[in-house]
Amino acid sequence: MAPGAPAAAVVAEAEPDDVAMLDGNTIEVAWPQTRECVTKMRKRVGTVRYRPKQQRNRFENVYLIEFERRPGTPRMAKGPRLRKTRWEKLRGRTYVVLRSAVLPKPARTQYSPEEIEAVRVRLEAGETQASIGLGIGRTKNAITGQSKRFLPGYAPLSTGDGPRVKSGVTVELTESAMLTLPEYEGTAVEVFEAVKRQAATEGVALNLETAPGERARSRAEVTVKRLLTDRKRCPQFSATGEKRVSDAQIDRGAKKYKSRKSPVYKYSPPIVTAERELGRPSTKRVRAHTPNVGGPKKSARKTKELLAGGDRRHG
Repeated sequence: MAPGAPAAAVVAEAEPDDVAMLDGNTIEVAWPQTRECVTKMRKRVGTVRYRPKQQRNRFENVYLIEFERRPGTPRMAKGPRLRKTRWEKLRGRTYVVLRSAVLPKPARTQYSPEEIEAVRVRLEAGETQASIGLGIGRTKNAITGQSKRFLPGYAPLSTGDGPRVKSGVTVELTESAMLTLPEYEGTAVEVFEAVKRQAATEGVALNLETAPGERARSRAEVTVKRLLTDRKRCPQFSATGEKRVSDAQIDRGAKKYKSRKSPVYKYSPPIVTAERELGRPSTKRVRAHTPNVGGPKKSARKTKELLAGGDRRHG
Protein backbone atom coordinates (compact mmCIF):
# COMPACT_ATOMS: atom_id res chain seq x y z
CA MET A 1 0.00 0.00 0.00
CA ALA A 2 1.36 3.40 -0.99
CA PRO A 3 1.96 5.95 1.81
CA GLY A 4 -0.59 8.32 0.34
CA ALA A 5 -3.39 5.77 0.04
CA PRO A 6 -6.67 6.64 1.79
CA ALA A 7 -7.45 5.09 5.15
CA ALA A 8 -10.61 3.45 3.78
CA ALA A 9 -8.52 1.41 1.36
CA VAL A 10 -6.28 0.24 4.21
CA VAL A 11 -9.32 -0.89 6.21
CA ALA A 12 -10.78 -2.64 3.16
CA GLU A 13 -7.61 -4.67 2.69
CA ALA A 14 -7.46 -5.63 6.35
CA GLU A 15 -11.05 -6.92 6.57
CA PRO A 16 -11.17 -10.40 8.17
CA ASP A 17 -11.89 -13.16 5.69
CA ASP A 18 -14.61 -15.78 5.80
CA VAL A 19 -12.01 -18.25 7.02
CA ALA A 20 -14.57 -20.99 7.78
CA MET A 21 -16.59 -20.44 4.55
CA LEU A 22 -19.84 -20.19 6.51
CA ASP A 23 -21.49 -17.69 4.20
CA GLY A 24 -24.90 -19.06 3.16
CA ASN A 25 -24.93 -21.93 5.69
CA THR A 26 -28.04 -22.47 7.77
CA ILE A 27 -26.80 -23.80 11.10
CA GLU A 28 -28.27 -24.99 14.38
CA VAL A 29 -26.28 -23.52 17.27
CA ALA A 30 -26.40 -25.06 20.75
CA TRP A 31 -24.91 -23.71 23.96
CA PRO A 32 -25.49 -24.31 27.67
CA GLN A 33 -27.36 -21.75 29.74
CA THR A 34 -27.62 -21.87 33.54
CA ARG A 35 -30.53 -20.26 35.36
CA GLU A 36 -31.31 -20.81 39.04
CA CYS A 37 -28.72 -23.61 39.23
CA VAL A 38 -30.37 -25.41 36.31
CA THR A 39 -28.37 -25.86 33.11
CA LYS A 40 -30.21 -26.31 29.86
CA MET A 41 -29.03 -26.50 26.28
CA ARG A 42 -30.36 -23.68 24.17
CA LYS A 43 -30.74 -24.25 20.45
CA ARG A 44 -31.30 -21.71 17.72
CA VAL A 45 -31.45 -22.04 13.93
CA GLY A 46 -30.08 -19.25 11.79
CA THR A 47 -28.52 -18.42 8.44
CA VAL A 48 -24.96 -17.09 8.44
CA ARG A 49 -24.13 -14.10 6.25
CA TYR A 50 -20.62 -12.79 5.64
CA ARG A 51 -20.87 -9.00 5.98
CA PRO A 52 -17.39 -7.45 6.25
CA LYS A 53 -18.81 -3.98 5.48
CA GLN A 54 -21.49 -3.95 8.17
CA GLN A 55 -21.36 -1.47 11.04
CA ARG A 56 -20.12 -3.19 14.18
CA ASN A 57 -18.58 -2.45 17.55
CA ARG A 58 -15.93 -5.16 17.24
CA PHE A 59 -13.80 -5.20 14.14
CA GLU A 60 -13.83 -9.03 14.04
CA ASN A 61 -17.64 -9.30 13.87
CA VAL A 62 -17.93 -9.98 10.14
CA TYR A 63 -20.74 -12.55 10.44
CA LEU A 64 -24.41 -11.67 10.61
CA ILE A 65 -26.64 -14.54 11.74
CA GLU A 66 -30.35 -14.32 10.98
CA PHE A 67 -31.88 -16.42 13.74
CA GLU A 68 -35.38 -17.77 13.27
CA ARG A 69 -37.79 -16.74 16.00
CA ARG A 70 -39.21 -19.43 18.23
CA PRO A 71 -42.91 -20.33 18.18
CA GLY A 72 -44.86 -18.21 20.63
CA THR A 73 -42.93 -15.02 19.95
CA PRO A 74 -45.18 -11.92 20.20
CA ARG A 75 -46.64 -10.82 16.89
CA MET A 76 -45.13 -7.38 17.21
CA ALA A 77 -41.67 -8.93 16.75
CA LYS A 78 -41.38 -9.38 13.01
CA GLY A 79 -38.55 -10.77 10.98
CA PRO A 80 -35.50 -12.75 12.11
CA ARG A 81 -33.34 -11.85 15.09
CA LEU A 82 -30.07 -10.40 13.82
CA ARG A 83 -26.86 -11.13 15.72
CA LYS A 84 -23.37 -10.00 14.76
CA THR A 85 -20.59 -12.38 15.71
CA ARG A 86 -17.14 -13.61 14.78
CA TRP A 87 -15.53 -16.98 14.12
CA GLU A 88 -13.58 -17.00 17.40
CA LYS A 89 -16.86 -16.86 19.34
CA LEU A 90 -18.84 -19.16 17.08
CA ARG A 91 -16.24 -21.93 17.17
CA GLY A 92 -16.63 -22.13 20.95
CA ARG A 93 -20.21 -23.34 20.55
CA THR A 94 -21.61 -26.54 19.14
CA TYR A 95 -23.20 -26.13 15.73
CA VAL A 96 -24.20 -28.28 12.76
CA VAL A 97 -25.05 -27.28 9.20
CA LEU A 98 -28.66 -28.01 8.23
CA ARG A 99 -28.73 -26.44 4.76
CA SER A 100 -26.30 -24.70 2.48
CA ALA A 101 -26.51 -22.34 -0.46
CA VAL A 102 -23.33 -23.88 -1.91
CA LEU A 103 -23.99 -26.27 -4.77
CA PRO A 104 -22.44 -29.77 -4.58
CA LYS A 105 -19.16 -30.04 -6.45
CA PRO A 106 -18.10 -32.95 -8.71
CA ALA A 107 -16.20 -35.71 -6.96
CA ARG A 108 -12.80 -34.98 -8.55
CA THR A 109 -12.86 -31.20 -8.17
CA GLN A 110 -9.59 -30.05 -6.64
CA TYR A 111 -9.63 -28.25 -3.30
CA SER A 112 -8.75 -24.59 -3.27
CA PRO A 113 -6.44 -23.22 -0.54
CA GLU A 114 -9.47 -21.48 1.00
CA GLU A 115 -11.37 -24.78 1.21
CA ILE A 116 -8.40 -26.56 2.79
CA GLU A 117 -8.10 -23.85 5.43
CA ALA A 118 -11.86 -23.95 6.08
CA VAL A 119 -11.73 -27.71 6.59
CA ARG A 120 -8.85 -27.30 9.01
CA VAL A 121 -10.40 -24.64 11.24
CA ARG A 122 -13.82 -26.32 11.28
CA LEU A 123 -12.32 -29.68 12.22
CA GLU A 124 -10.43 -27.99 15.04
CA ALA A 125 -13.72 -26.49 16.21
CA GLY A 126 -15.17 -30.00 16.55
CA GLU A 127 -17.57 -29.90 13.61
CA THR A 128 -18.44 -33.25 12.04
CA GLN A 129 -17.25 -34.25 8.57
CA ALA A 130 -20.82 -34.53 7.27
CA SER A 131 -21.63 -31.00 8.43
CA ILE A 132 -18.47 -29.56 6.89
CA GLY A 133 -19.12 -31.34 3.59
CA LEU A 134 -22.68 -30.01 3.41
CA GLY A 135 -21.42 -26.51 4.14
CA ILE A 136 -18.80 -26.34 1.38
CA GLY A 137 -20.45 -28.62 -1.20
CA ARG A 138 -18.45 -31.79 -0.55
CA THR A 139 -19.32 -35.29 0.60
CA LYS A 140 -18.61 -36.72 4.03
CA ASN A 141 -16.07 -39.18 2.61
CA ALA A 142 -14.27 -36.37 0.78
CA ILE A 143 -13.91 -34.39 4.01
CA THR A 144 -12.72 -37.52 5.82
CA GLY A 145 -9.98 -37.93 3.22
CA GLN A 146 -9.00 -34.28 3.47
CA SER A 147 -8.82 -34.49 7.25
CA LYS A 148 -5.72 -36.67 6.89
CA ARG A 149 -3.82 -33.54 5.91
CA PHE A 150 -3.86 -32.44 9.52
CA LEU A 151 -3.41 -35.74 11.37
CA PRO A 152 0.04 -36.42 12.87
CA GLY A 153 1.91 -39.30 11.23
CA TYR A 154 0.18 -39.00 7.84
CA ALA A 155 1.95 -37.82 4.72
CA PRO A 156 0.63 -34.45 3.52
CA LEU A 157 -1.85 -34.52 0.68
CA SER A 158 -0.90 -33.04 -2.65
CA THR A 159 -2.46 -29.77 -3.74
CA GLY A 160 -2.33 -30.80 -7.39
CA ASP A 161 -0.28 -27.78 -8.45
CA GLY A 162 3.03 -29.59 -9.05
CA PRO A 163 3.91 -32.22 -11.65
CA ARG A 164 2.30 -35.62 -11.42
CA VAL A 165 4.35 -38.18 -9.50
CA LYS A 166 4.25 -41.69 -10.95
CA SER A 167 4.36 -44.85 -8.88
CA GLY A 168 6.04 -47.11 -11.47
CA VAL A 169 3.24 -49.70 -11.27
CA THR A 170 1.48 -50.67 -14.51
CA VAL A 171 -1.29 -53.09 -15.35
CA GLU A 172 1.12 -55.32 -17.26
CA LEU A 173 3.52 -55.46 -14.31
CA THR A 174 0.69 -56.40 -11.95
CA GLU A 175 -0.51 -59.13 -14.32
CA SER A 176 2.97 -60.62 -14.60
CA ALA A 177 3.36 -60.53 -10.82
CA MET A 178 0.04 -62.30 -10.19
CA LEU A 179 1.03 -65.08 -12.59
CA THR A 180 3.73 -66.01 -10.07
CA LEU A 181 1.21 -66.44 -7.22
CA PRO A 182 -0.51 -69.77 -6.45
CA GLU A 183 -3.72 -70.02 -8.46
CA TYR A 184 -3.06 -66.44 -9.62
CA GLU A 185 -4.64 -64.99 -6.48
CA GLY A 186 -3.68 -63.24 -3.24
CA THR A 187 -4.45 -60.33 -0.95
CA ALA A 188 -3.42 -56.79 -1.84
CA VAL A 189 -0.35 -57.11 0.37
CA GLU A 190 0.66 -60.41 -1.24
CA VAL A 191 0.15 -58.97 -4.72
CA PHE A 192 2.25 -55.94 -3.85
CA GLU A 193 5.09 -58.15 -2.59
CA ALA A 194 4.90 -60.10 -5.87
CA VAL A 195 4.95 -56.81 -7.80
CA LYS A 196 8.13 -55.77 -5.99
CA ARG A 197 9.80 -59.08 -6.87
CA GLN A 198 8.67 -58.83 -10.49
CA ALA A 199 9.84 -55.21 -10.70
CA ALA A 200 13.27 -56.22 -9.43
CA THR A 201 13.41 -58.96 -12.07
CA GLU A 202 12.40 -56.63 -14.91
CA GLY A 203 14.47 -53.71 -13.65
CA VAL A 204 11.48 -51.42 -13.02
CA ALA A 205 11.92 -48.69 -10.41
CA LEU A 206 8.97 -48.38 -8.00
CA ASN A 207 8.15 -45.27 -6.05
CA LEU A 208 8.25 -46.45 -2.42
CA GLU A 209 7.81 -43.09 -0.73
CA THR A 210 4.76 -42.70 1.51
CA ALA A 211 1.66 -41.89 -0.49
CA PRO A 212 -0.15 -38.62 0.25
CA GLY A 213 -2.70 -39.05 3.03
CA GLU A 214 -1.24 -42.41 4.10
CA ARG A 215 0.53 -43.40 7.29
CA ALA A 216 2.68 -46.25 5.94
CA ARG A 217 1.59 -47.36 2.46
CA SER A 218 3.78 -46.28 -0.43
CA ARG A 219 2.65 -44.81 -3.72
CA ALA A 220 3.32 -48.12 -5.48
CA GLU A 221 1.22 -50.12 -3.00
CA VAL A 222 -1.67 -47.67 -3.25
CA THR A 223 -1.58 -47.98 -7.06
CA VAL A 224 -1.64 -51.78 -6.86
CA LYS A 225 -4.71 -51.69 -4.61
CA ARG A 226 -6.40 -49.22 -6.94
CA LEU A 227 -5.85 -51.47 -9.95
CA LEU A 228 -7.18 -54.53 -8.13
CA THR A 229 -10.40 -52.78 -7.17
CA ASP A 230 -11.04 -50.94 -10.46
CA ARG A 231 -13.49 -53.29 -12.17
CA LYS A 232 -14.22 -50.88 -15.00
CA ARG A 233 -10.62 -50.35 -16.06
CA CYS A 234 -9.22 -53.74 -15.05
CA PRO A 235 -11.94 -56.41 -15.32
CA GLN A 236 -9.27 -59.14 -15.29
CA PHE A 237 -8.87 -58.58 -11.53
CA SER A 238 -11.78 -59.71 -9.37
CA ALA A 239 -12.45 -60.31 -5.70
CA THR A 240 -13.08 -63.95 -4.84
CA GLY A 241 -15.21 -63.16 -1.80
CA GLU A 242 -12.68 -64.81 0.52
CA LYS A 243 -10.92 -62.87 3.29
CA ARG A 244 -7.86 -63.85 5.22
CA VAL A 245 -4.81 -62.55 7.07
CA SER A 246 -1.94 -63.07 4.68
CA ASP A 247 1.56 -64.17 5.65
CA ALA A 248 2.88 -60.86 4.30
CA GLN A 249 0.75 -59.02 6.85
CA ILE A 250 2.14 -61.19 9.64
CA ASP A 251 5.68 -60.51 8.41
CA ARG A 252 4.94 -56.79 8.66
CA GLY A 253 4.13 -57.23 12.35
CA ALA A 254 0.39 -57.89 12.25
CA LYS A 255 -1.01 -60.37 14.74
CA LYS A 256 -2.61 -63.37 13.07
CA TYR A 257 -5.84 -63.40 15.08
CA LYS A 258 -6.26 -59.70 15.84
CA SER A 259 -5.46 -58.15 12.47
CA ARG A 260 -8.22 -57.27 10.03
CA LYS A 261 -8.77 -59.83 7.30
CA SER A 262 -8.11 -58.68 3.77
CA PRO A 263 -10.06 -59.63 0.62
CA VAL A 264 -8.44 -62.00 -1.87
CA TYR A 265 -8.12 -60.94 -5.51
CA LYS A 266 -7.76 -63.25 -8.51
CA TYR A 267 -6.28 -62.63 -11.94
CA SER A 268 -8.05 -64.22 -14.89
CA PRO A 269 -5.72 -64.37 -17.92
CA PRO A 270 -7.38 -63.71 -21.27
CA ILE A 271 -8.39 -66.73 -23.36
CA VAL A 272 -6.25 -66.79 -26.51
CA THR A 273 -7.88 -68.36 -29.57
CA ALA A 274 -6.09 -69.54 -32.72
CA GLU A 275 -6.07 -66.86 -35.42
CA ARG A 276 -6.92 -67.59 -39.05
CA GLU A 277 -3.92 -68.24 -41.28
CA LEU A 278 -3.25 -65.84 -44.07
CA GLY A 279 -4.57 -66.93 -47.47
CA ARG A 280 -7.18 -69.34 -46.06
CA PRO A 281 -10.88 -68.57 -45.97
CA SER A 282 -12.49 -67.75 -42.68
CA THR A 283 -14.40 -70.56 -40.98
CA LYS A 284 -16.90 -68.13 -39.51
CA ARG A 285 -20.41 -69.02 -40.62
CA VAL A 286 -22.48 -66.08 -41.72
CA ARG A 287 -26.22 -66.46 -41.66
CA ALA A 288 -27.69 -64.81 -44.73
CA HIS A 289 -30.47 -62.34 -44.22
CA THR A 290 -33.61 -63.41 -46.02
CA PRO A 291 -35.94 -60.49 -46.59
CA ASN A 292 -39.65 -60.94 -46.19
CA VAL A 293 -40.39 -60.11 -49.81
CA GLY A 294 -44.03 -59.64 -50.62
CA GLY A 295 -45.31 -60.13 -47.10
CA PRO A 296 -46.77 -63.23 -45.49
CA LYS A 297 -49.48 -63.73 -48.14
CA LYS A 298 -47.05 -64.44 -51.00
CA SER A 299 -46.28 -68.02 -51.89
CA ALA A 300 -42.94 -69.75 -51.27
CA ARG A 301 -42.40 -70.11 -55.04
CA LYS A 302 -42.73 -66.35 -55.55
CA THR A 303 -40.21 -65.68 -52.79
CA LYS A 304 -37.68 -68.10 -54.34
CA GLU A 305 -38.07 -66.46 -57.73
CA LEU A 306 -37.42 -63.03 -56.32
CA LEU A 307 -34.33 -64.23 -54.45
CA ALA A 308 -33.00 -66.10 -57.49
CA GLY A 309 -33.28 -63.51 -60.22
CA GLY A 310 -35.92 -60.98 -59.49
CA ASP A 311 -39.50 -60.80 -60.57
CA ARG A 312 -39.97 -62.37 -64.03
CA ARG A 313 -42.73 -59.91 -64.86
CA HIS A 314 -40.08 -57.19 -65.05
CA GLY A 315 -37.67 -59.11 -67.22
